[in-house]
Amino acid sequence: MSRADEYFGKYRIVNVVNVGQTSTLLQGYDSDSRQFFGIKTLQNRFARDRLQPSFLKWEYDVAKTLSHEKIIKIHEFSWDNRLPYLVMEWFPEQNVKTLLNRGYDSYAYLIPQIVCEMTESLGYLHSKKWVHRDVKPDNFLFGEGKGLKMIDFALTKKNKTGIAAMFGFRSKAQGTASYIAPEQILSKSIDPRSDVYSLGCTLFELLSGRPPYTANSVQELLQKHISAQIPSLTAKNRNVTPEMADLVYAMLAKKPDYRPKNCTELYKHILSVRIFKKTPTRENNGGI
Repeated sequence: MSRADEYFGKYRIVNVVNVGQTSTLLQGYDSDSRQFFGIKTLQNRFARDRLQPSFLKWEYDVAKTLSHEKIIKIHEFSWDNRLPYLVMEWFPEQNVKTLLNRGYDSYAYLIPQIVCEMTESLGYLHSKKWVHRDVKPDNFLFGEGKGLKMIDFALTKKNKTGIAAMFGFRSKAQGTASYIAPEQILSKSIDPRSDVYSLGCTLFELLSGRPPYTANSVQELLQKHISAQIPSLTAKNRNVTPEMADLVYAMLAKKPDYRPKNCTELYKHILSVRIFKKTPTRENNGGI
């Protein structure tokens, strides 16, 4: 399903927004409510896979427990002609990775807002006892004047509490290589501090123009997350304050015990820290 003027359930498809590796995002219109919605479905070959439809259903199961202005609202999970689909609020903004690809000069003045809203959205997620497990620029939509929305809960897991919290939960390594926490790579216990690490990688990239680690192969990149020295943020961007650089450094600690315990706590720190020595403007980015 990719053509306009076809339907998913009652939703008339009016536009193909994005085609990803496994899924397609469409713009749908509901004539009853006279509203547009985002329709996320699988490409045909993945709809026949037993695992991929379960990821879509799981996204719905997670999202229906959440209600926050910085998190995309998912209204429905259903099937149409053997294709599973999600119905979500219509938020037609670019993801932050697209913004990054335009270059630091184009978005530097937006960084304080983006950083705060990323951390706020994850703080709410953590307060609801979830761990996202795939925090990266691609999974935040942002529009100037529209704000930010966190998306994609396919890998999200419930965080254990009480006595079980001492052991976290273990799972096979899943995530995105440039942003994945060392304990995720090693299939060790996962908790909100893993998201803190991934957010640290994301903030490092926002503030420097590049992720903290790059490599010629995925295996080399994963090894750097596990054992390489944490790079200096102030060496990459002289306009970043020492206190902000120290906070990102703590977020990128190899051992979870040395990171902020969750993004609920981290958000309080972010609000009290100056990010830049000289605040960038649309006309003057402050300089890397």
